[in-house]
Amino acid sequence: MGERWFSDEELAAMSRPTMDRVVEAIDRGDLEAARRLCEEMKYEGQFMHDMLVDGIAGLISYVKHKLGDEGVEEAWEYSLERGWKPTVEAIDRNDRRFIAQALAATWRAHSTSGVGPKPGAFEIAEDEEKLTFTMNPCGSGQRLVQLGRYGEGGFGTTDGAHSWTYGRKDFPLYCTHCAFMNEALPIRWIGYPVYPSDPPTDFHSDPCTWYWYKDPADIPQRHFARHTGAEGAAEADA
Repeated sequence: MGERWFSDEELAAMSRPTMDRVVEAIDRGDLEAARRLCEEMKYEGQFMHDMLVDGIAGLISYVKHKLGDEGVEEAWEYSLERGWKPTVEAIDRNDRRFIAQALAATWRAHSTSGVGPKPGAFEIAEDEEKLTFTMNPCGSGQRLVQLGRYGEGGFGTTDGAHSWTYGRKDFPLYCTHCAFMNEALPIRWIGYPVYPSDPPTDFHSDPCTWYWYKDPADIPQRHFARHTGAEGAAEADA
């Protein structure tokens, strides 16, 4: 009979949510254990996050390889219509200050708690009309570029320039989802871009920038025009 590796207690602990174990450690005054578990939890999330990012980048690269740029557009529209549209509609219904806090939480998660190779990092600034989220690097697409995951034997880029590549050819395929998620499809669904954005000019050094406007009516027309030619929210709604 082989050697047993774990006790019943150890197996039970391994299958429980890490944060529950953190809270229990704090409650019993074991701050060292709580700190250790918090550090471990960062890497739990980072592994799953990066695996899913790689999977998405690989899948959309396969679509491009088989169906070209047109297939990429069709694939994102098909996928996001089913997975993202209900979230966009919920964002539109909710308090915009609350959504700003939720977006910050999303980017904290998307930055994998600052661990892993070239971890994501972001800052938030506020002015009278908006919050600006500046990612450098962003926790997914920009990291893939900086980690050398594109090119021979890696992920693909577009052939041409499109509205959903921000007018640029050879655009990293993973990052093409941002134009669909943030601007093009929300304009179609709710009449305005949910997260107007600007990709890095140079993915190796420049930030990726998202904006959250306190009033959608203040969103600059350039975020509409590249997708619709409209002059702003009112025309997009018409």
